[in-house]
Amino acid sequence: MFKVVCVGAFHRKGIELLESRPDLVTYEVLTDLSPENVARGVAGADAVVVRTTPLPRETLERADRLRIVSRHGVGTDNVDVAYLSSRKIPMAIAIDSNVGSVAEHTLMMLLALAKDAMAGDRATRSGDFAWRDRRTASDVAGKSALIMGFGRIGQRVGALCRALGLRVAAFDPYMERSPVEGVEMVKDFRAILPETDFLCLHLPSTPETRDLIGAGELALLKRGAFVLNCARGGIVDEDVLCDALESGHVGGAGLDVFAKEPPDTAHRLFRQEKVLLSPHNAALTEECAIRMATQAVQNVLDCLDGKLQPRVVMNRREIGMAWFFPCK
Repeated sequence: MFKVVCVGAFHRKGIELLESRPDLVTYEVLTDLSPENVARGVAGADAVVVRTTPLPRETLERADRLRIVSRHGVGTDNVDVAYLSSRKIPMAIAIDSNVGSVAEHTLMMLLALAKDAMAGDRATRSGDFAWRDRRTASDVAGKSALIMGFGRIGQRVGALCRALGLRVAAFDPYMERSPVEGVEMVKDFRAILPETDFLCLHLPSTPETRDLIGAGELALLKRGAFVLNCARGGIVDEDVLCDALESGHVGGAGLDVFAKEPPDTAHRLFRQEKVLLSPHNAALTEECAIRMATQAVQNVLDCLDGKLQPRVVMNRREIGMAWFFPCK
């Protein structure tokens, strides 16, 4: 019998999946997410399911029976994956769970910015019906989008943009050919910024992507362009972005993520009328919550059953994973 520790609550469908295997697992859900309590809980675990709570090396070192960590989602920046790899422990993700939800959220922001929807809403509520004659909205068909990070989410965004009639280019240092028809891969993203109307960020959080979009990159961007980040906070320098918004060089921004979360509402980002903000909830639809919970749990069960699929394991190369990985 294996013990599964769930670090944080998640959708009941995931718990039901655990409860469907009384022959294999018992489980504990940690609701006190203080570092001390998480370390205590993880210490007795054979498997861990985690949302966004940090799992640093000092916490993982206490888990001497640990066989797998499964992320409720796809980002792994809250887990010391290098340490897991040193112990040959797989770091699994809910690989396709949030693709459609995040892509739809990105398109919602893109269209809201292009149509100046926030200003239109404010004007209508205040009785300024003549606002419509200012014609501040614009069409997206025929405009250009640059997607930075062309994994599963970036590819879905690219397909949706193409369906709306945008010209789409993509940058991804790990990809040479586009799997999406009509999307051109570029090697130097800075070279294409001057002709970009929508800059869509779908990159992971790494030392290389920290503040990747700074003063130099925003200065290269086409005047009036929009910046969208539904990936990870810290990829865009928020202070520099505010400078570009206030000067009018950047036409607007849609941000679902922030360098610090929860963000400081005193930051001048929150005083920008041309910015659409959301609380890192692009993947938090009801449907996506079910997919993330059930896929995260299924990865654990597959591992403990000795049939974990390599495609869901982020560190498969580092741990020398074969076609099937026997976690027993």
